[in-house]
Amino acid sequence: MYKNVSTKWNENILKNVETVINIYFDGILVNPSYITDFSYGNELFEKDLELGSTPSQYIELQIHKKANIKIPKIIEIKYGILINHALTVAEVNAMTVGDLNGIKVKSLSKDDTNFEMIPIGIYNVDDYDDEDDNVINIKALDNMIKLDLDKGYYDASELIKEKGYATLKEIAQDICNKKGVELRFYFFS
Repeated sequence: MYKNVSTKWNENILKNVETVINIYFDGILVNPSYITDFSYGNELFEKDLELGSTPSQYIELQIHKKANIKIPKIIEIKYGILINHALTVAEVNAMTVGDLNGIKVKSLSKDDTNFEMIPIGIYNVDDYDDEDDNVINIKALDNMIKLDLDKGYYDASELIKEKGYATLKEIAQDICNKKGVELRFYFFS
């Protein structure tokens, strides 16, 4: 959490916020009632943080076998905050489904403009263990892992050949297109 947030934020936003977490396996929403454990973390590809180091996020899920899931190729996570506070409790409950691991975090049953959805990440399954009789354990790494394929090698000669040069933005976009990663630009003032 940010330090030194205002009292208004602390009293009205932080304490009174209705949130959801949507977890999708290959585009299909997973009912959080089947998720028995969920953790999120990050790590560096190398031991030390230095110029060029890329952090990678990972998630670990434990899902009850009653969910009848298949091994997903892609896991997508979105975090949502209720922005329409004119809704009644019954209306909010009608939009949501399940509880996440006994805590009062639910998922939206379908997209709804009453919630602001923030993409947390897209993850690729790294480890899938269904040896237990009751649960499936999944570890997934975010799409940043794709940048480490081919030991990070990239050749810009094709891009430069067209006009004799390439901007950093064009090179970054070309790398992401070739590696299958989304590129987003953020501008700060």
